[in-house]
Amino acid sequence: MTAKEDLRHQRISVILHSAAAIALGLLSPYAGRPLYALGLVVMVGVIMGHLTQRIVGKKKFSWWLGNGLFIYLLVWADVWIFIVNYF
Repeated sequence: MTAKEDLRHQRISVILHSAAAIALGLLSPYAGRPLYALGLVVMVGVIMGHLTQRIVGKKKFSWWLGNGLFIYLLVWADVWIFIVNYF
């Protein structure tokens, strides 16, 4: 795999995970309790991991952790905190 392909795969992963995190961040206040929102986030995170593997190919867990899961959790928490405090 060339560096250009790897960079393309990283960008795809970040875009997919960020979009899912923004959507869940907007929906999390409507989940009822924070624990339900966290459970939903974990489930969707696993689904996003499998979706990313189907699109970019089989990658190591550490690759997904750095190029998807960490960004996903960070963006979700930021959006959720913003929505809860703003509205």
